[in-house]
Order: sequence, then C-alpha cells, then structure tokens
Amino acid sequence: MNITLSIHEDFTTEILELILKGKLEGGYSIDYALNSLMSFHEGKEIIVFDFNKFFKLDNRKCSYEIQNYGTIIVIKLI
Repeated sequence: MNITLSIHEDFTTEILELILKGKLEGGYSIDYALNSLMSFHEGKEIIVFDFNKFFKLDNRKCSYEIQNYGTIIVIKLI
C-alpha cells in the first residue's frame, strides 16, 4: 500500500514553506506513537503531517519506506 502526499494539497502553509525552502533536516520518518510523518527543523523534531484524522499506523503490522520526489512524498507500507 502506498500513501501519497502532495505538498501543495496536504500540508499546512508553514510546512509547505519549510519544504520549498529546503529547511527540513534529516529526511522524513514516521512516529507511530504520534501517528505522524516527522522531520527536523532547527534541531527540533516537528510534525510534518498528522495521520490521526485519517487512520492509525501500527508498527506491529508493517514497516515503511519513504520516497521524496520534491512535490510528492510517497510512503510505501511494507
């Protein structure tokens, strides 16, 4: 299963600005406790996208790979 996030449709204005200006550090990861896509900005971990209003991810059932295509982020659940 793939989850596709478009930076122009799925992210807040603040996160969109950070992505477009290349201000996020260290790539992306999933925090299962927060059920969110995470990254770092100025050394602090931030929530890039919150999945809670859509579904609950569970690391007991799957792992993931994240592919960043610039304007689209694809999360492949394995």
